[in-house]
Amino acid sequence: MLTRFVLPARSVARGGLRLFCALALPLVIAVVAPIAQNASAKAPQLATTVLNAEALLVPDYDAAPVAVIPQGTEVELTGGAAPGFPGFLGVYYDGETDWVPAQYLTRGVRPGTDTGITVADTPLLDAPMRDTSVLEIVPEGQAVILTGARVDGYDAASHEGTGGWINERVLSR
Repeated sequence: MLTRFVLPARSVARGGLRLFCALALPLVIAVVAPIAQNASAKAPQLATTVLNAEALLVPDYDAAPVAVIPQGTEVELTGGAAPGFPGFLGVYYDGETDWVPAQYLTRGVRPGTDTGITVADTPLLDAPMRDTSVLEIVPEGQAVILTGARVDGYDAASHEGTGGWINERVLSR
């Protein structure tokens, strides 16, 4: 008679565990996903050269090159971006801080790195939401590097080395 009650108890325990896991999994995902997105917005951004790229001391095509970065080289972005077409991005290469035309860099499968220009003084936020800490105020007319992540109308962005979130409505692309 004891065996008769043990088998149903085990079945109930297994079913209860499955139900618990099914209910707990969405909760874990809901808690971890924003943390992972926030971390990706603040991680150092890496880019790869799609062609041999001249490293310039200043963001200007007339500037003398200080080095040539070979095609396929991974560089760390400084967070600096200079407006204009196509724009320049600051990079760390060979122990120096240099500027490279944005079209020579990629962070994915297509050449180029997305940038935006602020159309007003804009807060760079700690998280993709209105009620969060302001990391800094990005002045009107400043270029920001867009990392590609987007959450609820906010773009993950970097400005002068500080990563955070910026409202997409205040950017001109």
